[in-house]
Amino acid sequence: MPTQIITKHQIMINSNISINFLEITPTEFEVKFYWQKLTEINEDQRKNFYIRNIKLREEDEKFEKVAIVFEPLEGFQEKICPQNYNLDITKQLLFKVLLEKCKNADLFENSKDKYHRLYFILNKHKEGSETIWLEPYFLSKTNSFGFLLDYKFFVDDEYKKKLASPVDRRILQLSGTLDNSGKSNKEFYIFKQEKLKLFLNKFYSLISQFGFDSSFATSNKLLELKSFLLDAKTYQFENERENKSPYLGLQAFSPLQKPLNDTNFIFVFKDSDRNTAIDLLKGLKGESFPQQFAGIESLFKIKFNNDNITGKKVVEINDEVLTELVREIKESPINLVPIILTNSKASELDEQIYYKIKHCFTSNNIACQVVTKDLVNNVYSLKYSLSNIGLQIFAKSGGIPWKIKPALNDCLIIGIGSKNLETFTQVADKKWTKKIEKYFTYSVLTDSSGIFKEIQILSEDEDEENYYSKLVQKLKSVIEKAIKEGNKNIVVHTPHRISKDKVWDKVFYNIPNDILVSIIIINDKHKYFGFDLSKNSLVPYESSCVAISEVEYLVWFEGLQFNNSAFTKPIGSPIYINFWYSNNMSNLKNINFRNKLLQDCINLSGANWRGFKAKQLPVSIFYCQKISEFLTKFEEYHYDNILIDNLKPWFL
Repeated sequence: MPTQIITKHQIMINSNISINFLEITPTEFEVKFYWQKLTEINEDQRKNFYIRNIKLREEDEKFEKVAIVFEPLEGFQEKICPQNYNLDITKQLLFKVLLEKCKNADLFENSKDKYHRLYFILNKHKEGSETIWLEPYFLSKTNSFGFLLDYKFFVDDEYKKKLASPVDRRILQLSGTLDNSGKSNKEFYIFKQEKLKLFLNKFYSLISQFGFDSSFATSNKLLELKSFLLDAKTYQFENERENKSPYLGLQAFSPLQKPLNDTNFIFVFKDSDRNTAIDLLKGLKGESFPQQFAGIESLFKIKFNNDNITGKKVVEINDEVLTELVREIKESPINLVPIILTNSKASELDEQIYYKIKHCFTSNNIACQVVTKDLVNNVYSLKYSLSNIGLQIFAKSGGIPWKIKPALNDCLIIGIGSKNLETFTQVADKKWTKKIEKYFTYSVLTDSSGIFKEIQILSEDEDEENYYSKLVQKLKSVIEKAIKEGNKNIVVHTPHRISKDKVWDKVFYNIPNDILVSIIIINDKHKYFGFDLSKNSLVPYESSCVAISEVEYLVWFEGLQFNNSAFTKPIGSPIYINFWYSNNMSNLKNINFRNKLLQDCINLSGANWRGFKAKQLPVSIFYCQKISEFLTKFEEYHYDNILIDNLKPWFL
């Protein structure tokens, strides 16, 4: 049963979070390197040098592209500068001197690594190697250099070849995803910290002093940064009634909006799975585990009983069955939602069937709910999954369970995703080069309360110049429409940077001065981590924020609850947020405005209707990720192209 919500104001909050960064001293030092203009070096030799743009003299206005080395070399000129002259050159120097110090250490060779990292081997297994990586880094918040570090498990190539399944329990345990008993690792933060401790015990003496004449000293403790808390999400239901919990809110109030049309449900299952289908039906009615889930009818206030539920037994789930099911749904005079029971996605064939189902119904603009037999047959998993399955079914019936009380009103959120068609070719030196054959960018539009508006293609073209031209025109059109609808704030959520001069500066041109367009980079795939060392679990409180620079933040969308309740699932890494660009940069730097943008980022994670605790990402980014996943799989299985407009949230 859900527990009472306790706010951050009712408890004492520890204000420090230790991030995965070891600071070096001194913080101020000189960097010596040698340079030569790139134009003076033969083209076939240039790949042997570190290349950067620098000003050759302080009074120069233009930057010159030069080749850089850190030892005297004929034809190269010496330059001595402070550590903050060029951050990349300083990090390159730190990497070089650390590598020299550790050249005899037991390091893991990672030929595919795109980072400047050293991988220190902690333990070796037949399945692979446990490592800690170190990467030179400049922490803007403290104006200091040092090393980021984190744990990574590398699977042995020979072991990988022998795997019978793409999912290997032992690999997942060594990676920290599963615990020793094979369950989801709810102590992932403790797992990581133990690996970092092991690294410091084994290798700190090696890295504690390094550089020319051992001029650099490395800290043996993770750097602590002050954190702050955003407000807890407020969920709104019918008649603007509010609750801090979506589940408790639905128990107390009606959903924000029930489906506009009456809905019938059809359970589709193989004849051999009849008993499993009955177990699922009983659970969704609230008959199996009423304390955990009272049923769709009770919680969501819509009809869900034998009067509007039918079953359909099939021998196999194949093209013929799916085609017949689509025909039946289209001809039905009433809204009809199929609930399809399948195998799990553990095997390649089962995964293909899953995406075949999704492709078939998405192509026909029909919502469907897929449930795996493994989940239903596992009593524990079913007990705590029924409410989430019910939530998805309600949303796919056309209902809106709740919205989020926003920090910014009159605001359009534009989530941006891309799925470019890429090819790789091997060049003469055996390196692979990437070529984009087709550019494809799309958007998911919501308001700041999380209510979905639409999905739009922003640009699609094989020619880069045409792609950018279309992208600018479409973004202008989306923003102009939003302004006409009364929006004063346009906030773009994107996991990657899009060219300022090719796109955003052109988009910003002619936008009225009273309209604010803010572009925020939001990413769950990054190199940062953090611990609250005052907590037994080491997990920071949910909604904790740490600034790592003037514009960059780490935010725990999930975390320790204020009532200190036990974790029901593993807690992931923080989300990286970068206030990157705006048509009004001074306003973007305003701390009050920025905190509202941060608040709405975390608020939008609560607008995810896949589950009551599915809140690791704002829906603006999450929906874009799911679209990319579906398009990738549809392409992989050679399914026909679909109209992206058909990809509504309830398909995802």
